[in-house]
Amino acid sequence: MKIESVQATPVTIAFTEPEIWSQGVRHGVTAIVVEVATNAGITGVGESVPAPSPEVTLAAIDSAAKTILGKDPRQIQRRWLDMQSLGGWCSFPYVGNSALAGIEIALWDILGQSLKAPIHALLGGPVRDRVPIMGFVQHTTPERIERDAERMASAGFTTLYTKVGLDRERDLAATAALRRGGGPQAQLRVDANEAWTPGTALRMAHALREYDLQYIEQPIRMRNIRELAELRRRSPIPIAANQSSWLNWDIADILAAGAADVIMSDPWQAGGIANFQRAAAMCETAGLPLVYHSFAPLSIATRAAMQVLCTSPACVFANQTYNHMLADDVVREPVRIEQGHIAVSSEAGLGVELDRTKLARYHEAYRQQGYASAYDNEATRAGKAFFLPNQ
Repeated sequence: MKIESVQATPVTIAFTEPEIWSQGVRHGVTAIVVEVATNAGITGVGESVPAPSPEVTLAAIDSAAKTILGKDPRQIQRRWLDMQSLGGWCSFPYVGNSALAGIEIALWDILGQSLKAPIHALLGGPVRDRVPIMGFVQHTTPERIERDAERMASAGFTTLYTKVGLDRERDLAATAALRRGGGPQAQLRVDANEAWTPGTALRMAHALREYDLQYIEQPIRMRNIRELAELRRRSPIPIAANQSSWLNWDIADILAAGAADVIMSDPWQAGGIANFQRAAAMCETAGLPLVYHSFAPLSIATRAAMQVLCTSPACVFANQTYNHMLADDVVREPVRIEQGHIAVSSEAGLGVELDRTKLARYHEAYRQQGYASAYDNEATRAGKAFFLPNQ
């Protein structure tokens, strides 16, 4: 079996409500759908994250594709090394991992289809048949946060999450509302997205202590592992590393420094399904939980992550998704969240089928509207919002 072509299609899909965080507002998501076709009639599907932009990601995919054309897609590790060494992406892992993971996921899809087996069977088999998911409550008003938290708790989400790092009093009011709505039994998380200095983070941890948080996600800048370790030592609330644990090498540094209670990663930070499973294995060995971090992907990427999460004993906490916020998708059977869980697919490969009409529709939306950036402050103030094209 040989790789005949690699095609990347950017799409933009609206959210049902804006995502509000410390560095901006996002009205929708842009994703890169990757298709790898073979001479055996099998086409694998993957998804890449447009980081730092769709143009950069598309160029990275195009450059890496040249290194794997005509080669066996089932030799996934060799193809990854081809893209890293022949393509030169080993020196640029932040961009490279996010872009090339879409190709790597598609290769796993091909392998699974060729063997008529789900990807998780090729990774050692599942230890759970459904994966817990957190309820993402938007940082709006305290009244709405409380209502949304209560609604999500009633829908079966046992873990609730909101963004902080906007303003001290606003953050405290939002967390209090999250606790009121979720009730005393809910696990609560807040995510500052690097918004605080170490001193501010420590003061906020003490101020938030009464709300019995499961953890604070990425409270300080990602590069400062030493300060993160010091904050973890002094904080009354557990600390989760997300941006700090972008690469698997970063996870090794965090574990060595004792800088986090929880590690967050995903196939795009780590660089594909295989590296994401390695990240999970590192956490299992260290006795720390791994939580899936989401870039707001479509069902393709979410299904890919579920294939790994179901195989690892380290993945015991609720995981992040944005699927409940998407106004639509590009697959015929989008991911469904039921009672705070996603059922793991046992279909061959990823078990996804593209909806060609929707793929074309949301590619046209990307052409018209461009990149749905998460740093969209000016556009938000101007009243800009991403829309669904006429059907």
